[in-house]
Amino acid sequence: MKASLFNLQRLMRTLHTYSAMWVLLLLVFFSITGITLNHPNWQSQWGSSQQLQLLTLPAELQRDAMPEEPEQQYWYAWQVQQWLQQQHGVQATEWRYQFDSDDELLELEFKRPAGYAMALLDFEAAELELEQVFAGYLALANDLHKGRDAGGLWSWLIDITAMSCLVFALTGFYLLLKSQSMRAIGNTLALLGGMAGILIYLMSLHI
Repeated sequence: MKASLFNLQRLMRTLHTYSAMWVLLLLVFFSITGITLNHPNWQSQWGSSQQLQLLTLPAELQRDAMPEEPEQQYWYAWQVQQWLQQQHGVQATEWRYQFDSDDELLELEFKRPAGYAMALLDFEAAELELEQVFAGYLALANDLHKGRDAGGLWSWLIDITAMSCLVFALTGFYLLLKSQSMRAIGNTLALLGGMAGILIYLMSLHI
């Protein structure tokens, strides 16, 4: 019995230690960006940029008119997207397209954290107008905190970070319960923290 309890406590200590090390830098990042998100009046344009370019389509993408069939439209839009990505550095986690049959135009929209890119292709002129906007590094950090337009892999990283924090918290609580010298003050602090959250929430409803 004692051996089992010892092994369990050693396992909890190991999980507590290594979950903390895995999540350490990410927890610092999410903590800092949690503060900046809580103060939307804190603004910073550091690193922000806006660029407008007029590009000539390569010969293989020039057409007399826009494609009519949906499959042809998708294939052509994909080719344009690939050209913009490979030749002009347009990166995005998500993109979409829309054909305007009245004006013979193709619109491409690229989503990414703290910015976007818009492309407007004129079939008649064989030209593409490309606008790229980046709102700055503070906006990037805030969008990454929220997982906004950051892609599926980043969403998985947020989930893994949250689960690691949960493991860290629960194993720490278990270890505290097994420590006779710190159990009383630890339980008191946990209770006070929970009550403070509820009390402040209720008070905020009447302010």
